[in-house]
Formats: sequence, structure tokens, C-alpha cells
Amino acid sequence: MRVVRWLGTGVGVVLVGGAVATWLSQNFDDAQANTDRQTVDCLTNRLSQDDRLRIAQFADKNDFDSLWRVYDQVFPDCAVRGDQRERKGQLEASAWRILQADRRFMRLREANAALAAGSQH
Repeated sequence: MRVVRWLGTGVGVVLVGGAVATWLSQNFDDAQANTDRQTVDCLTNRLSQDDRLRIAQFADKNDFDSLWRVYDQVFPDCAVRGDQRERKGQLEASAWRILQADRRFMRLREANAALAAGSQH
């Protein structure tokens, strides 16, 4: 009878441990997604007008190495967790996609393109 009780207790501990691990895993994923959103928002909002202008110029020239360097300068101020350094490229790419959809940034790129076209004539 004692062996059955110990086995029952052991199975119960394993089941509870699995449920806790699943709960912690889900909360970890939610927490990671939340901090990643905070970092991407910071990367988008922390750019100065000069940074945005430089990014627009680099994007128009397809100089993406220089574009990423602008984000690299802002990233240390925006990273919330240490493990985000491993995903820095993904987070910066997300911020770049958000910036590209921003109307003010689109107007800045259009003005930059018009200025570049005007200087060619």
C-alpha cells in the first residue's frame, strides 16, 4: 500500500510540475512578447528627426548597413532584457517596418526623393 501511495504522490508531483512549467512557459512567452513590443516601440519613438532623415536617405540609397547603424545607436537605450541582444536584428527590423508605415516618415522620404530628383536636373 505504501508503494502505491508513493507512486501516486510521485505522479501527482510530476503532473503539478508539468502544469506549473506550462504556466510559466506561457507567462514567459507573454512577458517576452510584451518586452519585445516595448523595445520596438522605443526603437521607433526614440529616433530623433535627424535620425529619421538619415534613415530615409539611407533607405533611398539602399544603404541598409548605415540604416541599421542608426538603430544600433538607439538599441542600448531601448533594450529591456539581456536576451534581446540575441534578437536585436529582428527587433530592429520590426521597428523599421513600423517606421516605414508612419505617414510622417513616408512624407519625409517623399520630400527627400523630390529633393534628390531636383538636384539631378
